[in-house]
Amino acid sequence: MYVPQDRYVWDFWLIAHAGRYHLFHLQAPRGLPDPEMRHGLATVGHAVSQDLVHWQDLGAALGPGRPGEWDDRAIWTGSVIKRDGLFYMLYTGTCRAEGGRVQRIGLAVSRDLLHWEKHPGNPVLEADSEWYEGVEGSPFGELAWRDPYLFQHEGVYFALITARRGEGEPNKRGCIATARSEDLVHWQVGPPLEVPAGFAQMEVPQAIRHEDRFYLLFSSEAGWVADERCPRATGTFYATAPTLFGPYSVPKPLLGDPFYAAKLIQTFRGRWVALAWVGTAGGGFIGGISDPMPVRFKADGEIEVG
Repeated sequence: MYVPQDRYVWDFWLIAHAGRYHLFHLQAPRGLPDPEMRHGLATVGHAVSQDLVHWQDLGAALGPGRPGEWDDRAIWTGSVIKRDGLFYMLYTGTCRAEGGRVQRIGLAVSRDLLHWEKHPGNPVLEADSEWYEGVEGSPFGELAWRDPYLFQHEGVYFALITARRGEGEPNKRGCIATARSEDLVHWQVGPPLEVPAGFAQMEVPQAIRHEDRFYLLFSSEAGWVADERCPRATGTFYATAPTLFGPYSVPKPLLGDPFYAAKLIQTFRGRWVALAWVGTAGGGFIGGISDPMPVRFKADGEIEVG
């Protein structure tokens, strides 16, 4: 397990490049009076590995903006993709002036995955009230618009985003928003994926295609599960669909406590594994990234981990 001695680490995203896996993750100092305080102090850390087990810590990759900027409070979850020799990172930001209540998405660009420059036009992605809930009317007192997951599909770049629908039962408005782009800079927000309504929040999404199915992963706390067909458990869920946009099946649990925000990764050897961050275990908060766990895709569409 990757557990830096001086920092909590949690949500993460990866990109494979030149024989190494680059891990980007949220981080905050250990020793806080309450581990929940980490969210308001989060920056992005960076580590590399050749086997997903042994990691070399490369320090901070991205931090909050200068006072008064849109991301001057904390930096949250994102993802990275390569295009035309450059690396593009979408990331979540909040500002102090709004008390962190409004989440927006910005862009940073790098040539080497080590040095990142924030785009001057940030934020590049904001929630569209045509489909998505704002601060007013939210039982959480915030505008949910975070955790962008980047990928390319049929020649177009897409981002899947943690959001909430603008209508419906408040405890079932959690959704996965979509946005599309030709250049990773200019984005068009679209409607959410067609997933059965049943969660208050659907965090840290990921979508992959395996054979003839699309698999959607997201994570939720037990108190956010409102669909009686799903177990009220904290952890990562998955659903399947014949197309990227759905309709998706009723979500099933993939990994539960103490694991959260799991991601499926195809190794350099072509095997599929899962990584997740480790939360509370053994009476204390761990704040580390698990070792890889083997994944098996079954013929009926189910996934087995371990």
